[in-house]
Amino acid sequence: MQEIREHWDNIYKTKDHKLVGWYQEYPAISLELLSKINAEHAQSIIDVGCGASVLVDNLLLQGFYDITLLDLSEEALSSIKSRLVDNGNIPQYFAKDITAKLEFSHQFNIWHDRAVFHFLTKKEDRLAYMDNLAHYLSSDGHAIIGTFSLNGPNSCSGLNVVQYDEQKFKSELPQNFEVIETVISTHIMPSGNEQEYIYFIIKHKLIN
Repeated sequence: MQEIREHWDNIYKTKDHKLVGWYQEYPAISLELLSKINAEHAQSIIDVGCGASVLVDNLLLQGFYDITLLDLSEEALSSIKSRLVDNGNIPQYFAKDITAKLEFSHQFNIWHDRAVFHFLTKKEDRLAYMDNLAHYLSSDGHAIIGTFSLNGPNSCSGLNVVQYDEQKFKSELPQNFEVIETVISTHIMPSGNEQEYIYFIIKHKLIN
């Protein structure tokens, strides 16, 4: 994992984050999906694999304040903190591997992951990811997980990815979780090329 960490640190250290393929000037799809689940400002939210995303900027503008940012790259997290200036101390920052055993002091009402899960090409890493999700998503919470669709690319930033449709993704979920909505979204890269993502809204199954 150290090799992967160095890969991402190097990207955020040497490249303009506004020119990388996954850059969004405005995180429209994430904000749309947060609206779909009726996200409230007082709810706790974790952005898994946040990179240098401007989602946190927009969450702060909307009034969210219980925000946790997790990414492998210290460089990415440092760039966010610098960019937020006076608001830089509001989020909590964790340079952690989402497939390692995590230790947070509380659960989250919202788990957001725009594009980490599809990088997990090993079954054991996907299981570890889902273990963390199951442990840290509150019983009434929602997870929003985005991946490349079956029509999306099979690699990103020089790394292989796993593409998903709803059926394939459901096979990765723990038994006590369910997909309540699936949304296809086309991302326009800074180059003008298109990438097709598929987003899954997930929650704990209701126990009768």
